[in-house]
Amino acid sequence: MKQWMIGAVAIPALMAGAQAQAQSKFEIYGLISGGVGYLTNQGGPHNFEALSGTNQNPRIGFRGQEDLGGGTRAIMNLENGFNMMTGGASQNGRLFGRLSYVGLSSNSMGTLTLGRQYEAVKDYLGPVVIASNGVHIGDNDNGYNNLRVQNSVKYISPSFGNFNVTALYGFGEAAGDASINRVMSIGSGYKGGDFRWAVAYTQMDTPNSSRSPDGAMSNDYASSLLIFNKSLVSSAGVRRQRIAGTGGFYTVGKTDFGAMYSNVRYEYLDNTKLTLQNFDLNLVNHFTPALNLGASYFYTVGKYDTVNKKPKWHQINLQADYFLSKRTDVAITYSYQMAAGDATNATIFGFPSSSDKKQAVLMLGMRHVF
Repeated sequence: MKQWMIGAVAIPALMAGAQAQAQSKFEIYGLISGGVGYLTNQGGPHNFEALSGTNQNPRIGFRGQEDLGGGTRAIMNLENGFNMMTGGASQNGRLFGRLSYVGLSSNSMGTLTLGRQYEAVKDYLGPVVIASNGVHIGDNDNGYNNLRVQNSVKYISPSFGNFNVTALYGFGEAAGDASINRVMSIGSGYKGGDFRWAVAYTQMDTPNSSRSPDGAMSNDYASSLLIFNKSLVSSAGVRRQRIAGTGGFYTVGKTDFGAMYSNVRYEYLDNTKLTLQNFDLNLVNHFTPALNLGASYFYTVGKYDTVNKKPKWHQINLQADYFLSKRTDVAITYSYQMAAGDATNATIFGFPSSSDKKQAVLMLGMRHVF
């Protein structure tokens, strides 16, 4: 049994950000999601599996706000991720591995928070990836939020017209060298009518460094799901990872059209380099009030400088998501990936690699939000 993470074509309103009403309150929220899946090639043979997180990653959270007057609030959020099938904690066993922060929010001045939280790429470009019902190869651009920044300070501006800005700094906490295991991130988004667009940039310096293992980017970065976190030549770790991207949505009638481009650059400790470019096109059709139909196409092309290899991956994702009620839905999801160029294996995110260049997975899952 393993946890597998995939976005549903519609995210419940319950999972939106902190509410705007200036009042003191506290709430417990969460969701449970799981199902079964069929993988065509897992190192050669096929496999039937029980899966946690088929529609969305399970979590339980606690968030609150206290009205301080004058449009200012004290806010907090604690969120735990877990595997529905085993009951075990996700995020390397952390009690509140998804979110853990406290801060102040003002209608006129914006929001300032401290703790373990999301960087700008996830905030601004993650919704495009989630709508795609899949994950870019190895989640190399963190569009599916496998990396969270701890020891961080984050500022979210109020809206200026239709724009807002987010900036984050994660402290490395290495004595004598502030650049070791630090994270810097910035993003901006526009929302007007049927059009939403954003740009974001994140830089991680020596993530999960042994000189500062509890710095801004800890053992999340060592996950085996992140298949580019080691050099192809020597298996050396990452000196620096830079993620830059842009994307958004345009709504026409009942259909949301999404597009995204991200450029990810890895510099490894053995002085080799890898550049990955991700292209993402998707649509979600709200066929009926209860039924959403989604389709997407990913194309990722990479270039290793030292070994002169150019791996490529194509992936299509299809999903039908039916809501039995406002809080309960069932979804069937199909993903197919084909490796090309110098890539030797297909690796759909969350599953072991195939023995050849093709891999597909079919999942049936259920989600309940509370």
